[in-house]
Amino acid sequence: MSTLDPETLEIKYAIADAAVDLYLKGNGYFVIKDVAKATGIDPADVFDYFPNKEAILQFYYTAIIYRYRFMIDEISGFEAYSISEKFSNFAYASFDMLDEKPAFVDNTFEQLILQSHTTTDFEQEVEKLLKEFLEEDSRLSTGSTIIMNSCFYAFLRRKYLETIRFRIYDTSEGHELTMEFIDKLTSLLQELLYNTILDQGFELGKFLYSNKKTFLNQMPLIKKIFSKIEIR
Repeated sequence: MSTLDPETLEIKYAIADAAVDLYLKGNGYFVIKDVAKATGIDPADVFDYFPNKEAILQFYYTAIIYRYRFMIDEISGFEAYSISEKFSNFAYASFDMLDEKPAFVDNTFEQLILQSHTTTDFEQEVEKLLKEFLEEDSRLSTGSTIIMNSCFYAFLRRKYLETIRFRIYDTSEGHELTMEFIDKLTSLLQELLYNTILDQGFELGKFLYSNKKTFLNQMPLIKKIFSKIEIR
């Protein structure tokens, strides 16, 4: 869950939300004084929460993850969802939140997130959430845990960001192409992560190795396989 206390989160979100509205009204320009006025705080206090205007705008995206975490706390039985259902739920819910201010997302997502010189808080929170989904799922095959590392989590985060960018330019009715892509991608990921074929292969290998003397004598093919393994 968020390391921010609810009160701080609420204030930061109010500041970011007001800044986004002013950004849109001002065609990309806003001043801290107006943000402070809109949120009922002193202008100097804004800098207790954000170092600069870019950080304020970026937090609008980061807040989506915090808001989503509060949302799933209210979903009965969410922990029992399959990994495909969790990934899909996150994608659809976050898309709905992005649609609250579509003009802002269209104009700033690439600049503030994709083209950022550092990994943004939004990206870090996305990766953390997806990692938690995976680590808390007891149905993952043993073999799939081999790929559970920072590179895989970063890969999932990049796919999510690329999907947002694709959705921005998706002109199909109701973003139908994006939705279908999400359905197919999450189903494929679940199939790969839940599939026990690799587990069964490991078990077969362990069984053959522990009884290799017997199989070497009776099954020439097994003898050939083990000879190649030992040579390597």
